[in-house]
Amino acid sequence: MESTSRDLQTDGDETATNIVYRMKLKEKVLKWEKIASMNVKRYVFGAAVINGVIFVFGGVDKDSNAISSGEYYVVPLNKWIQLKPMKIARWGHCLVAHNGHLYSLGGYDGIQELCSVERYDPSSDEWKDVASMKTPRSLFTAVVLNNVIYAIGGHDGKQTLKSVEKYNADDDTWVYVGNMNMERNCHAACVAQNKIYVVAGVDSNGKIVKSIECYDDQTDKWSVVGETEVELYYHSLVAV
Repeated sequence: MESTSRDLQTDGDETATNIVYRMKLKEKVLKWEKIASMNVKRYVFGAAVINGVIFVFGGVDKDSNAISSGEYYVVPLNKWIQLKPMKIARWGHCLVAHNGHLYSLGGYDGIQELCSVERYDPSSDEWKDVASMKTPRSLFTAVVLNNVIYAIGGHDGKQTLKSVEKYNADDDTWVYVGNMNMERNCHAACVAQNKIYVVAGVDSNGKIVKSIECYDDQTDKWSVVGETEVELYYHSLVAV
């Protein structure tokens, strides 16, 4: 079967789960340990951290429906607490922590790719609509660089994207910035040394993209800086 950007199958069966593991990085011998399960089984969801608290929202449930529910993890109690759901059920979206708020960007609602954005205030447990992205996106990445949120690549329902846009929370506006050199969805991104790096992903033809690109916000340019040795998609990227 030919793969598509919205195909939730990879090499094996994917299914919603509420199982959670953590790794104690300060231990001499690193190992994973199981902790309390989430209240809702989900996958292709968004996750972000504010002040050491883990939040998850959205995703796909066990019946393959997009969901809007969210919860956060209380470490001392080893317990997940349910939160007010997002206004729109979505999966393949991005959840970004910025200035004490969570931003839920884009995604897919089961019918179409979304450009809508919601902002969550943990102090009031309320979601509020903010300015929508200029382009609908799912299976993209989002990062914060120099107090600005960047939405990078993804799929708009017709094609995989090179385009990138940034959000300024101060004036609630999105503007396009320089395009990546390669279109990609299901890629990974992170910020390191005051630059954005994107790694691998999939193009419009379902072909794995192995290139690594770096964005400099001072020049508004993307540069290809290398490529992966193996084929990667649906992966994560962490700067240390």
